[in-house]
Amino acid sequence: MITIGDPVLSDPISALRQLHQMAKRGNVRVPVFIRGDRDFTFRLVSAVPGISVVTDDSSVFHEATFPRLKWNDARQLLGQEIGSLALDVREHIDVEKLCAISGCIRGGELLFFLVNNEEEAISGFRQRFIDFSSHSNAAMFCQSGLFWLPKASIADTENVVQRETTLGQDTAIDAIERVLLGHRRRPALLVADRGRGKSSAMGLAAAKIMRIATKRLIVTSPTVANVDILLQHAASVGGISREGKYGLRSDNGSELVFVAPDALLLNRPECDLLLVDEAAAIPLPMLDACLEHYSRVVFSTTEHGYEGTGRSFSIRFRQLLDERTKGWKEVRLKQPIRWSENDLLEQWLFDTFLFDAEPNNAIANDETNLRFIAQHELLNDESLLRQVFALLVSAHYQTSPNDLVQLLDGRNQSLITAFKGDTLVGVALAQQEGGFDKDLAKAVVAGKRRVKGHLLAQSLATHTGIIDPLLTPLLRITRIAVLDKVRHCGIGRSLVVAMECLARENNIATIGTSYGVNSELFQFWSSLAYLPVRLGVSRDAASGTYSLQMAKALSTTECWLSNANTLFGLNFTLQLHEQYKAMNPYLIAQLLYRIPCIETPCLLAKKQVSLFAEGILGYDLVTGSLWRWFVHWLSLNNAFFNQDRACTALIERVVKRRSWQDVARDCNYQGRKETESAIRFWVSEQLANEKELE
Repeated sequence: MITIGDPVLSDPISALRQLHQMAKRGNVRVPVFIRGDRDFTFRLVSAVPGISVVTDDSSVFHEATFPRLKWNDARQLLGQEIGSLALDVREHIDVEKLCAISGCIRGGELLFFLVNNEEEAISGFRQRFIDFSSHSNAAMFCQSGLFWLPKASIADTENVVQRETTLGQDTAIDAIERVLLGHRRRPALLVADRGRGKSSAMGLAAAKIMRIATKRLIVTSPTVANVDILLQHAASVGGISREGKYGLRSDNGSELVFVAPDALLLNRPECDLLLVDEAAAIPLPMLDACLEHYSRVVFSTTEHGYEGTGRSFSIRFRQLLDERTKGWKEVRLKQPIRWSENDLLEQWLFDTFLFDAEPNNAIANDETNLRFIAQHELLNDESLLRQVFALLVSAHYQTSPNDLVQLLDGRNQSLITAFKGDTLVGVALAQQEGGFDKDLAKAVVAGKRRVKGHLLAQSLATHTGIIDPLLTPLLRITRIAVLDKVRHCGIGRSLVVAMECLARENNIATIGTSYGVNSELFQFWSSLAYLPVRLGVSRDAASGTYSLQMAKALSTTECWLSNANTLFGLNFTLQLHEQYKAMNPYLIAQLLYRIPCIETPCLLAKKQVSLFAEGILGYDLVTGSLWRWFVHWLSLNNAFFNQDRACTALIERVVKRRSWQDVARDCNYQGRKETESAIRFWVSEQLANEKELE
């Protein structure tokens, strides 16, 4: 073990070279801060062989012979294994790129952060980042001659024999084989932090299967670049060669091919085994469809790291596996393959960017108390910051390191928390928007200007043509999270009500939110009298949901909100058979309930619907009348609580205009005849109920 002492005055270049040698012997990576002017920085960076530099201004190192990249091009490093790297963070810090490319650095190398000699008027996040130069795993070299090296111990692994695969990878390979050879519908889930070799384990397992018997394997992932490592490791095994850009073939005729997730579910190609790499970046409904159609599936996902998918995915996906399958197996890969365990840089990244922050589940039976938290409190209380960020991450499908920057530096931001004793159980985060002058507001509506940080106000104004959301202040609730153990206890509702009170105190007349809509969330916001005002026409790439914007007037003067809700209703009913064909039918029923501007069907239309219900007229002769009557019926009846199969079939056929074949299959009917008969009977029942109420 090598342990470094306290700060000293000495030759910094000699000390830096000594640190580099210790990192190599320990096969660990070390974060190193350099504080000084350009000449001092250049001398230290040049002392490390094979270094690359990422900077905003490449002329800073115009004399250097080492590779240089600008921040905008830094992602070119992804997928590579590189030596030491210097990141110039004097002007700004691109946190997401920093976290992403750090995983490319191999063990035994250094990650430099080039900081200003003196930091002035820096942001809260930047101050915290600079403070982490004093982390026990970090080193600092100052132009004054003062420097310190990591206080953490570095184990000497120079003579340790390296295995071709880790024990975790061996376990993963065995689990993948059992999915293929064992009972059907027993999927495996491989979980690991970055750099644990789960993709290479999947590739080696695929190669082993392909060599033993003639099999067809499919691998899917959000992008083909994600499966490069998997394909490389499979192709490294004898008897297996590349076939085309995205496939492999073995001597015995086995094949492994890449198929994009959307093409996989559209065409449903047959295979003996489906491998899903980076599952957390694929919408949950698509993963559900994979489980339904394919009986032998292996999923892999990154638990912590810059990918930042959010713990919400892990929770929801495990629940889905419990519902869909019996005896699914989880395999965790813990041992890193590109650097040694107890890597100094990895732990520094986890602590600095809170990758492994987890909510506190030790809940007292105390009353729930609400507290307003200022940003300076988060900066001065690391424990509180970890609790808040962990809860936000656990409840959200997608997060990134930039969310931490926003939490600490976001302007006009409000944070209300709910505690039971000392345990944080709920968080609501909000952002003030709007308040533009008239000329700026007109320019935004005309598409000539765009102002950062006003997502809801600008979206409503530009998509509806109503200028008012930009002229008056608006409070947007950006995140709301409640600890899983105490959900459905009214905590979320209390947080929203507290935000409404805060808005009124600040003379804000409108409050709103924007979120990936599902039935449960829509029910929550609707119960608090929030109205839908805009629905996105494309689904989010990660969650698979449509973005819904809802708002609530806190003053009787906000008449624009009613107009926006009316526009939503006018468009939504006619968008259903085009833009929203993939939407859940029960969610459609919820959105149509109490929707404005739904015309009452005329007497002639109702007469035709009655003739259809009596079996006198067929469906093809009454489609318009049936559509008018049914949409009006949905606007008056909360069909979400009446999840009848025939009602679902009506939504799928009449509202979404899907084919009889697809409707019959998805609603478990035997063809059109049985489907139409069920619809006819259901309509007759509703007409009878209407007659009784007259």
